[in-house]
Parts: sequence; structure tokens; C-alpha cells
Amino acid sequence: MSVSSRQWQPPRLRLFEDVQRRATWLELVYDLVFVVAVAELAGVLAEGADLGRVLMFAGLFVPVWWAWAGYVFYANRFDTDDVSHRLLALPQILAVAVMAASVGEIGERSALFALSYVAVRAVLVVAYLRAGRHVPEARSLTVRYATGFTLALLLWLGSLAVEPPQRYALWALAMVIDLATPFLARRHQSALPPQGEHLPERFGLFVVIVLGEVVAAVVIGLKGHAVTPATLMIALAGIATAMAFWWLYFGHIDESVVLRTRLAGQVWVYSHLPLSLGLVAFGVGVEHAIAHPSSSGWAIGIPAAIVFAVLGTQHLTSHDQRSGMVRLAAAALTLVVSPLPAAAALPAVLVFGAAQVAYDLRRPPTQGES
Repeated sequence: MSVSSRQWQPPRLRLFEDVQRRATWLELVYDLVFVVAVAELAGVLAEGADLGRVLMFAGLFVPVWWAWAGYVFYANRFDTDDVSHRLLALPQILAVAVMAASVGEIGERSALFALSYVAVRAVLVVAYLRAGRHVPEARSLTVRYATGFTLALLLWLGSLAVEPPQRYALWALAMVIDLATPFLARRHQSALPPQGEHLPERFGLFVVIVLGEVVAAVVIGLKGHAVTPATLMIALAGIATAMAFWWLYFGHIDESVVLRTRLAGQVWVYSHLPLSLGLVAFGVGVEHAIAHPSSSGWAIGIPAAIVFAVLGTQHLTSHDQRSGMVRLAAAALTLVVSPLPAAAALPAVLVFGAAQVAYDLRRPPTQGES
């Protein structure tokens, strides 16, 4: 670690520096706690696939993902990796760890989950106010972010005064404000667009995290049940499908799309929320299929359809209409086969994924793809 990285430095704007941005070691440590958080969220869904359990999983996933995204966007613009930046990041890591410890018993620990999320967001608000003080050209943006995030934070605090399910309703309202704040600040983002190399890498790393959860779910499924030719084929098909998802996502990372401050860039960013949800749910569905091969394939088909549809949407934001429609068609076909037994639906999903990989390999890359 260089001497300069240990110094106390004020935030500075990183967007226009002529350097190649890569994830820092601190950012990778920050991601590490989300590996645990995602695993705990998967455990919530693995306990049952009824509507209430699915809504609980999705409702808890959103603030966890947004806690991660909030730090990513701040670091994208203002990361100095100095002592003060690290001291602002470490409390967030600890708070996310407490959030992860709360999700499995949310009925008894909802207050702890709320307080932990408040801590994560309060530190982020402080960071934005500090950045606005030291970077005058960013002040219009940082003030709006701090204002919207503070309003949501106050609703989270207010939720402690009521009991569930009213508490959860306030959480939902707070998340709407949290998620809407960047949209409402789009006019001020145009002067400070995200850094085009760093942001896709960070979102790609989170996709790796949730793909890892698919592999973990398969391992858990095999550990808990007898390994027969049928269960082994389901497990292998699940991992192969996850690799197809990986290929389809990382074969099309258009760095230029994040620089568009209008709708396309933000659609690309926000699309990673349902993408991550779908990937984790798909892994849980494969784990369930290993235990119950003859059960309905909805637990596999619906998440896989979400993944294909999101990948198609991402292509559309890059003006790749043909590939986008192919992905959307695969999503529709996946829903068609979802009522089949899981042991039949999963191979069909694998065929749809492999066919798209083959299609991509046969056509030249579009502009902006890596």
C-alpha cells in the first residue's frame, strides 16, 4: 500500500481521470459480506416456495442489493481509498453483516434489520454530504441524493414505532423513495455521468456472487440427498444452465450504456436487481428439483424466464434489437415449459440457454460489446 493511500484526503471527483479504474481491495472486501448476505437470503427462499415466502425473499433482497449499489455508485464517483474512505466503508460492512444475520428470523429480528439498514444508509448520506462540501461541481447531485436517502432513512426509523405487517409497508414506501431518488436526479447526473470502466466491472462482480449461489445451492442439494443418476443429471443441468447465463451476460457487457444519463443507462443499472433475484431463485429451484424431481418446474422456470427477459432488456438498451428479441423469446418459451416436472423443465431451459450461446457465437459482436 502506497504512502498516499494511507493519507487523509478529501473526496475528489474520479470521473475524468485518465487512468484505468479497477475494483479496489476494499471494494472486494465489501463484496465479501454480500456473499454471506445472498446465501442467507437464498436460505429464506429455500424454506418454502409459497407466495408469502417468495414475497419475503424479494422484499428482503431489495434493500440488501440497494445497500450494495449505494456504495458502488458513491465509490464510482468519489472513491479516494484513503483512511477516511475506509473508515466510512467499514461500518457499512459491519451493518450489512447484521442485516445478513437478521433475514433468516425476520419476524423476530425485523427491528434489528431496520436499524442495520439505517446505519448503512446514514453512513452513505454522510459520505455524500462530505463529497458535496469538497467537490462543488457535484453539490447539486450530492444534496439531492442525501435528501432523498435521508427521507427514506427516516421512514425506516419510523417503522420501528409499529409492528409487522405495518412495519413492512413502511419499508416498502421507503424503498420506493430510495430507488426513485437517482431517477429524480437524472438532470444533475448528466454533468457527472458514471465512470464507464469501473461500473460495469462492479456490477459484473455482483453477478458472479449470485452465480456462485447457484453452484452452492446445487452442492447443498447433492449433500442432502442420495446421489442417483437422476439427481446427478439435474445437478449438472443446473450448473450448465448457470454457465449459460454467465456466458450470455459476460459476452455482452456494453460499457457505453452506463454513460447514457437518460433512461437506457438507468434501465441497465436497475435491471441487475431482477437479474440477481432471478439467479438466486433459480439456484434454489434447482436445489428443490434435486430433492423433488417430479415436482412442478415453476420454481425453475419463472426465475430462468426472469433472467432471460432481463438479459434481453439489457440488449435492447444497447440497441441490439435482434439479440434482445431472441432473449425475450427464450423467456416466453421457458414459461411455456415451466408446468412440466422439474426434471424435464430444467433440461429444456438448458437447451434454450445453449441455443442462445450458439446464436451469439455465430454472429459478429455489436459495437460496444467486450
